[in-house]
Amino acid sequence: MPDPSWADGYVVDIDYTQGYYRELAPVALRFTALLGGVQATDADVAYTYYELGCGQGYSCALHAACNPRGRFYGVDFNPTHVHGARRLARECGVENVEFLEKSFAELLEADLPEADIVALHGVHSWVSEENRRHIVEFLRRRLKSGGFVYVSYNCLPGLAQVQPLQRLLLEGAKLSGSAPADRIRASLDFVGRLEKSGADYFHVNPLAKLRLAQLGSMDPSYIAHEYFNANWTPAYHADVADEMAGSKLSYVGSATVVENFEQFSIRPELAPLLALARDRTSAEMIKDYARNQMFRRDVFARGAPKANPAELEAMLGRARFCLARPRSLCTLTGKTPAGEISLQPETYGPVLDALARAPMTFDALARAPEAASLDRGRLRQAVFGHAALGNVWPALPAEGEVARRAATQRFNDAVLARRMAQSRSTFLASPVLGSGVPVSFIDQMLLAAPRDARKAAEYAFDTLMTAPHKLEKDGKPVDDPTVARSMIEARARDFFGELLPYYRLVGVAA
Repeated sequence: MPDPSWADGYVVDIDYTQGYYRELAPVALRFTALLGGVQATDADVAYTYYELGCGQGYSCALHAACNPRGRFYGVDFNPTHVHGARRLARECGVENVEFLEKSFAELLEADLPEADIVALHGVHSWVSEENRRHIVEFLRRRLKSGGFVYVSYNCLPGLAQVQPLQRLLLEGAKLSGSAPADRIRASLDFVGRLEKSGADYFHVNPLAKLRLAQLGSMDPSYIAHEYFNANWTPAYHADVADEMAGSKLSYVGSATVVENFEQFSIRPELAPLLALARDRTSAEMIKDYARNQMFRRDVFARGAPKANPAELEAMLGRARFCLARPRSLCTLTGKTPAGEISLQPETYGPVLDALARAPMTFDALARAPEAASLDRGRLRQAVFGHAALGNVWPALPAEGEVARRAATQRFNDAVLARRMAQSRSTFLASPVLGSGVPVSFIDQMLLAAPRDARKAAEYAFDTLMTAPHKLEKDGKPVDDPTVARSMIEARARDFFGELLPYYRLVGVAA
């Protein structure tokens, strides 16, 4: 897929999808540091945050709205993305974020403040080796001692079968000289015909065959940026760790919380092999092969010291937690890389009951009447277990929440005004969680409706009938007004019974 010379092989003729990634939130990175036993700066201290390769800037703008003590810089070399990101920040009233149109080489020469946190999502595997060197040099020059880096990347060995498929898709796109979306379709059609004709590659690489089948239902914008760049380089964790060592960075842990717990992230029969690892990098290699890792979300630190037991206990005590979903939707069973797990209700239930009342610090949880039967060891086990299953998420301190609510309210009001015209689910900024909360298209209408289930359903239905788009069911538009009304009424019952109390708990609804 030919690109302008300044694109350096990266797709720029199709905009990147406007996604949100909560792992990039400062509070999430501090939690990874806590799990790794590493000291991190408290959330109430001013800090500087960079997101390199920020795309359309939604995550960066949302995190800035949630975290007014931070100064945020979103960097992208695509002028269309930067223009859209600046407009988003302006319309949402986010004043502590700046978007810079710069390549990684240009960023090195810019006069910018030192960073406490640098995040790179969807960058490392999709840029050239030269650009990766520029990134490492930026971290060497600009990251403060004690600073943290988040980097996500396509991982080996899990994508070893898929890497040739990406090259085949890229070559297939050269068979058509039409518009970008047409080139993608032509490439998928060509590769599909090759598979159906019995090409041995797909026979001996079943994961590639499965991935090809999945591409047919995916957003063309995502497919373009994931598979049609000139550079597509899955990496072993050891090689990424070696790169980061060039900026004096060492591995802290995974931003995918479950991967920080051996009992949840590797099958019991494989766990004894971890004892053979000579160091942390070797242990991560064993884990990656044990679960055929395809994608990693690594967190590195530059000189952040290990916390001693007393410091670690104090850090944990100050850490604040909140439900990550409504209490009724929290589960005590789940599928992890180690297999199906089932948590004991008597140990894990009290934490959910306490946090359903209000977000609270670990020390406050220890004093909560619901958790009276748990000592601090079992309480720690319960909180971390719920975080691994996605029931509980780290929260910002209660101090400063009033200011955060004002900033997130401006952001959310503007986002809802935008999204209501686009028939799209979105994420709203939570002043409690310091990150985004998913909100479906129907729920967006219900948030703007009267606080009565019947009236809210009528409001949402009337809004939908005058909108230029339709509800979808099973991926297809709903043309029948009776079906649409039934869907909205059912959702309104769930909304007022479960969702609205939760939205109030995390500060995205009054």
